[in-house]
Amino acid sequence: MKTTEWLEHYEKIVKTLGIDPEKDIQSARLLSQIISGRSATRKELAAVLRKKAFAVVFGAAPSLEDDLDMFLRFFEPGDASVVAVDGAVKAFQELGVRPDVVVTDLDGGEEALLKASLQDVFLVVHAHGDNADKIIQLVPRLRGKILGTTQTEPVGVLENFGGFTDGDRAVFMCEEIGVGTIVVAGMDFEGEIGKHSKPRPLSAEETARKKIKLQIGKTLLETLASKTYAVLYDASGNPSKIKGFRKVSWKQLKKELGQDFTQA
Repeated sequence: MKTTEWLEHYEKIVKTLGIDPEKDIQSARLLSQIISGRSATRKELAAVLRKKAFAVVFGAAPSLEDDLDMFLRFFEPGDASVVAVDGAVKAFQELGVRPDVVVTDLDGGEEALLKASLQDVFLVVHAHGDNADKIIQLVPRLRGKILGTTQTEPVGVLENFGGFTDGDRAVFMCEEIGVGTIVVAGMDFEGEIGKHSKPRPLSAEETARKKIKLQIGKTLLETLASKTYAVLYDASGNPSKIKGFRKVSWKQLKKELGQDFTQA
């Protein structure tokens, strides 16, 4: 999605959630300064995401563990470019499985993110007005290169792929990089918030705000689906549906994609 088009969506989100754009910009500048000199590039990200025939983006919905287990029944981890969304990386670590990419706004647990950085996972770190403290405290401790993102006009070394929540932003990122087939799993924009979504229980007010954000994420994905040439699947083991994403089982997906999972 072009930045100009994304910023029209961002303006609406700012009004809906009462976001202060200046704080978003300040956090973006901060992240850019911290990772300057060790910033990863789009080209490096593309080399990871496009090395396989398809990419799978795992969110942190309650179905995450079951979805990951089913994925591993029908596919090897190396069959796809695997993206873990924020706290979902903990489920991977519990199974001893390494994702290729983690997309995070630093809200999914410090220990898991530090461990991922030590495993040479490609880290995509997002800056927004509410995570400046975490950027200062955690980002300097993360190992290796980092690709930074923002939801404002691109700042410094940061990119803006579009997308608002970690989950939908990860899908936008894959589409923007040129992944032709994108599968989402462990995503539920309608039901309960998964245990891996936040490192602590949410208050009633925080839960209500989170659900508004999830609805925004769903709307953005449906907008993306109406415009993209990418083939989109939803293998999440829950009733949630995203318009434009074909709901499939992992068994169906393997049959449709065939046995050759190497990038042509």
